This record gives sequence, structure tokens and C-alpha cells, in this order.
Amino acid sequence: MERSASADRRAQHQRRQQLLEAARSRYPALSYQEKGALVDELVELSGFHRKSVLRLLRQQPADHGGPPARAVAGHDSADVGRSRRYGPQVVQLLETLWEASDHLCGKRLAAVLPTLMTALERHGHWHVDPDLRQKLLQISPATIDRLLAPARSAQGGQHRRRRTRVVTGVRRRTTVRTFNGWKDVEPGWFEMDLVAHCGGRMEGPFLWTLVLTDVASGWSECVPLPSRDGLLVRSGRLWGV
Repeated sequence: MERSASADRRAQHQRRQQLLEAARSRYPALSYQEKGALVDELVELSGFHRKSVLRLLRQQPADHGGPPARAVAGHDSADVGRSRRYGPQVVQLLETLWEASDHLCGKRLAAVLPTLMTALERHGHWHVDPDLRQKLLQISPATIDRLLAPARSAQGGQHRRRRTRVVTGVRRRTTVRTFNGWKDVEPGWFEMDLVAHCGGRMEGPFLWTLVLTDVASGWSECVPLPSRDGLLVRSGRLWGV
């Protein structure tokens, strides 16, 4: 049964490729309306997404020296899947670093990976092959989030995306730098964050701590707040001035 299913998928993929190659040869000579009709027809016959069909039609045929048409993600991946750049060993090491960083997001983790790995090596907790180390340093923040998605789900799925914030005039005029975006900074530039002392539950009243850290010197100031209120943050009495 497995061989029959695999043969059917292979035959279906071959028919799709033949259909796309035949359409690709006449696609450039068609008018705008004819191209649209052809794409609609191919979407219906192949089951591919419209953007995938357009991308495949615009590729150069393999016999003309261009790159061969690739299988679309989600279709026949068992037969024509692309090789993975980061294997299970890299993912396992990345999960270890993620645990050591106290579950940072991809953007933060990518910024601290060089420092974190160096510190672990210095204290004898980390011994990794140089090739694997280089791969870890090359992973982009978006790829880190994608590779860590199963681990986050296993932790209970607590790392959800925040809703898109409303962009106000003040936000547009304010330059915000985060993580490794600071270079040649002088004292007086701060990173700040609010820490909720809620015990994991946001219901009911609880205290907050406003933490400000001078980027250049590392000096931090912590101010307790009875609630998350902008007026309290701006109040001069909280700063003793």
C-alpha cells in the first residue's frame, strides 16, 4: 500500500510538472488577459497556490540552463523536498541555548548567542564542533523562532504574538533601538521595561517594577508602581525630584 501511494504521488507530481512545462513555453507570448486565464486554469488543475503557479511559470526551463522547477512547499515533499540547512543536531543545541537564556524570543536570542556561547565555553558547560557553532551564529531571528516552535508548544504555548499596536504620531517621531542596535552610545540612553509581579496570573491588583538601564554604563534603576499607568511613570515624585 505504501509503495502504491508513493507511486501515485510520483505520477501526480510528474503530470503537474509536464503541465507546467508546457504552459511555461507559451506563457511569455500571451497577452495580459490570456496570462490571467492560463494561471486560473493551472491553479484549478494543479491545486497549487496562485503565487506558486506564477513563480513556476516565470522560471527558466531546465534545458535552457536555468534552475529546475522546485516542488511547492506542502506538495509531494516526501519525493521532491529540499534539503534542510539546519539538522536535528543544530536544533537540539539551539533548544539548549534557548533554555539557558530563559526562553528568549528569536530576536533577543540571536543577539546574545555569541556572548552566551562564549560564556558557556569559558565555564566548561559548552563544547561544540566549530562547524556547528558557526551554523548557530548564522541562524536568523525568524528561523530561530521557527525552529523553536515545537519546543515552545511543549512548554505550554505561552509565547504568543502580541496584537499589532496602534502607531501614533509620538511613536513615529521616537527612535527606538533594541538589543544589538546600540553602537557607540553615550551615557544617558536608556532601555526600559515594566516587570509584572503577578505570579503568572494577570487578574486582580498587583505591583509592577519599572526598570531603566543606562546602555553605556549598565547602571540600573528600579521603581515600584502600584499599577501600569503612564501618569505614574511620568510622576516626578516617583523619582524623588
